[in-house]
Amino acid sequence: MSTLIERFGLYVGTKVNTDPQAARRLILAAYKGFGWYQKHTPDPRRPRSRQLLADASMKCIVDAFSHPQKAALVSIFTPCEILQAFDIHPMCAEMFSTYLNGAGAEAPFVAASEAAGIAPTYCSYHKVLMGAAITGVLPKTRFIVNTSLACDANNLTFRAISQQMGIAQMYIDVPYVKNEASVAYVAAQLRQLPGWIEKQTGMKMNDVLFREAIERSHETIRLLKATVPYRRTRWLSGDLTSELYEALMMHTALGSREALAYARALLDDYKHAPKDRGRRLLWMHTNPFWQKPVMEMLNYREDVHVAATELSYDAWVDYEERDPYRFMASRIVYDAYNGTANERIAFARQMAEDLDAAGVVVFCHWGCKETCGISALAKKQLEAAGYPTLILNGDGVDRQNTSDGQMSTRLGAFLEMLEDEG
Repeated sequence: MSTLIERFGLYVGTKVNTDPQAARRLILAAYKGFGWYQKHTPDPRRPRSRQLLADASMKCIVDAFSHPQKAALVSIFTPCEILQAFDIHPMCAEMFSTYLNGAGAEAPFVAASEAAGIAPTYCSYHKVLMGAAITGVLPKTRFIVNTSLACDANNLTFRAISQQMGIAQMYIDVPYVKNEASVAYVAAQLRQLPGWIEKQTGMKMNDVLFREAIERSHETIRLLKATVPYRRTRWLSGDLTSELYEALMMHTALGSREALAYARALLDDYKHAPKDRGRRLLWMHTNPFWQKPVMEMLNYREDVHVAATELSYDAWVDYEERDPYRFMASRIVYDAYNGTANERIAFARQMAEDLDAAGVVVFCHWGCKETCGISALAKKQLEAAGYPTLILNGDGVDRQNTSDGQMSTRLGAFLEMLEDEG
């Protein structure tokens, strides 16, 4: 972490408990300032598509943070096309916590959560979010919409914030079983969402905007699917931050003009990318984009790179449903993160095959019982299928829960093994 970011994070920490409004203004100013800098001095190592992605991700968080009265707090798997039809900005819980980490400011919110009785073993993304609510730094959004997918934290965090901050909550229950009955059940809940939002806002849904958002979702997914063969054969300069941006945008911003523009640019970049002569990795779950050893070993490297991330490719499936509510419901029900461990692992195995991956990294994010719980089984099944697999323990947002030395040793040894195997 740079000295400037570290000093900023410490300064925000001094304001969190004494003047939360000032802390919020500081964080927003930092986002806007970095967004301006990022847009006007782009990293030359990033291709055009990933620069568009970085700018769009920053716009997404700034819009919601700046105008909470026109925003909704959502979980990462919440379909947001309906929100676009109301001109409501989604504030994704995971994106909120990720950006606080990027500002070096997650620690006081973790501390606030734990001081309030939240277990240290709770998911760090949700601990940061709840800490922001407890301290008053989290802006009060117009309402909350979340799904039960994909972890227990979704069933607890949003309800607690709803009760604490007095924000209306719409909860979308996603059955564990993947079948048409589950799709119909979720679609019925989604059909109730426009009317519920109308009651919260006094606004009517714009049906034209809704149809346009749905069509953009279909087209975005189609374009992303078209990149898969190129990911197998072409090298496109990238970094773990871009992988995380894509995961967040392809859920929260799916259906937006920005997501579609990114998908178009990405396919074009892949078509013009050089032949890949390195080793491709499949990354499962979130990643510690901020951690120096991981950045040094994987960012912008031609010899070894992440070709796809599970949190992105779970959204690359177009179910060809013309009914918009069944389309959104199908995405959730048949998502890789829903269902059994074997179903999720089979999804990963298929993607590893599509990529001709040299290896797989299963990242066990602190507090994520779902991913940690399947890690040993994933390693066994993926290695039986011919894909060397590393179980890597760490934290996507909380610097206190990880070790640079351990991360460097384990990831470094795995990459050396892949190189030795040719």
